[in-house]
Amino acid sequence: MASEETELRFRNAHGETLAATFCLPTGQGRRPAVLLCQGLSGVRNLVLPEVAHALASGGIASLRFDYCGFGDSSGERGWIDPTARVADAKYALEALLARSEIDPTRAGIYGHSYGGPVAVHVAASDRRIRALVSVSGPGSGSDMLRAARPAWAWVELRHRLDQERSRIAAGQSPEVVDIGEIFPFSPKFESAYAELQASQGGTSALEGADGLGKSQFYLASIDRMLAFHPEAAASDLGHCATLLINGEDDDTAPVETVEPVFRALAGTKRWDLVIGADHNDLDSDPGLAQALVAVVEWFHAHLK
Repeated sequence: MASEETELRFRNAHGETLAATFCLPTGQGRRPAVLLCQGLSGVRNLVLPEVAHALASGGIASLRFDYCGFGDSSGERGWIDPTARVADAKYALEALLARSEIDPTRAGIYGHSYGGPVAVHVAASDRRIRALVSVSGPGSGSDMLRAARPAWAWVELRHRLDQERSRIAAGQSPEVVDIGEIFPFSPKFESAYAELQASQGGTSALEGADGLGKSQFYLASIDRMLAFHPEAAASDLGHCATLLINGEDDDTAPVETVEPVFRALAGTKRWDLVIGADHNDLDSDPGLAQALVAVVEWFHAHLK
């Protein structure tokens, strides 16, 4: 099914302008709609366009957006703040459901990678959301960050965070670090992700803003990530049918970190483990295309 895309702008609670793309399948009648939440990159032009097109082929509209401080959205650059991302997503949901082409009684939400726990939190707080899908979504911030490090490096990081809080409390500017110091990726992941960015046009997130490179963030972001617990929000999803899809060999969002989230989920739920797949395999085809078959089927079934 063909679709049309419209560029949108809306504001969040702090008056920052968020950039978004609305994708509408052609045809008559009000459509079910799904809000698309991006992962760590924070921008709408990676992976999510393919998700939007797959949904449109099934007659489902969608809205994808750049988080505050990322891509084409305004706001301070350099923070990875999942709680702020949840707040942005709530405003994006209102912008989506306010459109005349949309049936607000048939709303869903999709989270990719680090957008998975964002989607869980948004759905837990809004009973209008009837279906949720998380692809490659991790568990709690502490589980995710600890799983990426040996024990000695985790202890070292905790002490470094203590020192960073002391520096900031004394009036110094937050320390800027490369993303690898916040979240160490495997060499395989870094190589595959670089190819993904190149093939899909890259990302403007943080580039040339406030002296920060596009892969640089504030070290103190870790405190905000550690406070994020999707397993707690999952227990409030009794109204929402939830599908989790994860690669069995994911070394970025290991399945062990996702188990507490799945156990806590209330209501209808399913967890698909893709045998032999890692995180990157579900970022691009053929793995992404295969996962999107289940995604579209899930939303069809629960947004009737």
